[in-house]
Amino acid sequence: MASLAKLIGERVRTIRKIKKLTQEQLGELAELQSSYIGGLERGERNVSLETVEKIIRALNMSQSEFFQFNEIGNSGKMAKSEFLEVFTSELQTRNLEDLRKFYEIYKLIYK
Repeated sequence: MASLAKLIGERVRTIRKIKKLTQEQLGELAELQSSYIGGLERGERNVSLETVEKIIRALNMSQSEFFQFNEIGNSGKMAKSEFLEVFTSELQTRNLEDLRKFYEIYKLIYK
């Protein structure tokens, strides 16, 4: 069983990558040093609750979303919420025409 520090670090890394943030960007958003983010992600830091709250706010998540550890480290599988985050993040980078095309494809498949 992984330590809580390791689980939190893995969770931060997973979400940071899903949101396409560098350690430097996350550090800036959370008002933390990027070297601290790196140590946290490797499970080398014992993180305070205050720091976890800063990171959760910087990642623009709810606390309940952040603490869903159920799929971390299970053969690369992602939880439903992580799939949704990846998908939503990807959609937000697309232009309106691409979104319309996607929606038409979605309707063809699921209607």
